Amino acid sequence: MEITEQDGIVIASIGPDEAEHRAWERVKQPPIDVVRLLDHERTDAADRARLGFLTRPRWVNWWAPVGASDEEFTARVSGTERRNIRLGRQAIQAEELRLSVVPGLEEDVLDEFLVVYDEQISGMARGKNYARRSRDRLLEDRSEFVSVCVYAGRVMVVGSIWWIRPSESLLQMRFSAASPSARSSRVMRAAYVEAFRFARESGLSYVSLGNDPSLFGHVVQPGLFNFKSRLGFSVIPSAVLDASLGGNFADKFLSLRALSDPALVVTVDSCLGDPPPWPGITASPWLDMVLLSGEPAPATGAFRTKGFRSSSTLTVS
Repeated sequence: MEITEQDGIVIASIGPDEAEHRAWERVKQPPIDVVRLLDHERTDAADRARLGFLTRPRWVNWWAPVGASDEEFTARVSGTERRNIRLGRQAIQAEELRLSVVPGLEEDVLDEFLVVYDEQISGMARGKNYARRSRDRLLEDRSEFVSVCVYAGRVMVVGSIWWIRPSESLLQMRFSAASPSARSSRVMRAAYVEAFRFARESGLSYVSLGNDPSLFGHVVQPGLFNFKSRLGFSVIPSAVLDASLGGNFADKFLSLRALSDPALVVTVDSCLGDPPPWPGITASPWLDMVLLSGEPAPATGAFRTKGFRSSSTLTVS
C-alpha cells in the first residue's frame, strides 16, 4: 500500500490482494479519503463492485451535435440556459460589447486571453494553469485554432480558444475564461453560441466543451458539470478522441473531507468492453453518473442526468 496526497485528497493505492483483505481499514493515520485499486484490470468487475470500487475514466469529453441552426441547438438546452443565452446576448447589446470570431490564433490575442485566464485560475482553490503552460504549443499550431472573444472597448472580458478538428468534424474548446462581470452577465454563453455557429458554418458536425476529470468536486466543481450538461452536452471517455487521455481509475470513496458534498463521479461499466470509436459512440449513452453525498440524496434534482445510461447515489460518511 502506498499513501499519497494529491491536491488535499489522501489516496491509498493498493493491489488486488490487499483489496480483498480490506487493508485500508488498518490505517488510522493519515485519514484516507480514497482507496485506489492498482491493476484493477486483473480483478473481475463484480468483485470490484462488491468491494465498493467505482470504475471511472480518467478524463471525460463533453460533446454535442451543432444542429442545423441556432434554434435547433438551443432547443436541446435546459430552459435556464436558454434564458441565460438570451440574457448574455442582451448584455452584449446593452453594454455595447464587441464579439470577435477570428480563425487562426494571433499571438496578441492569446496573450490578452492569458491575462483573463490567469486571474480566473487564481481565484480557484485548486485551479491548474494549463493554458499558460501550453502557450508555445498553441502558437506552434495556431492555424488549427479559432478565437472567440468579447471586448469592452479594447479590453477582453471573455476569451475562448477552440481547436478545429476536420478529421473528427469537431470544434473542440481548449480554454476559456471570463472576467467576473462577464460571468455574472452570462456573456460567456453568448460567446459559446457564436463558436457553435462558426462550427456549423465551417461544415463541422459536432462541438466539444473540452475535457474534464471524471470526478467533479475536487479540482473541478459540480457547478461546471451543471453548466456543461445544461447546455445540452453529454460525456464520453476522452480516450475516444485523444488516446493520451485514456485509462481508468478504480476508486473507493471513504470520505468527502477533501471533496464537495455532494460530489459527482462519471463511471463506466467494465463489462461493456472498449467504447465504440468516434463518432459511433455518440449513438447512445455510454457512461453512468454516481452522486456522492454525506447523507442519502436523490441522484437527480439539482443535476441533469440526461445523456447518461443511469444515475445513482452513494452515501459516503
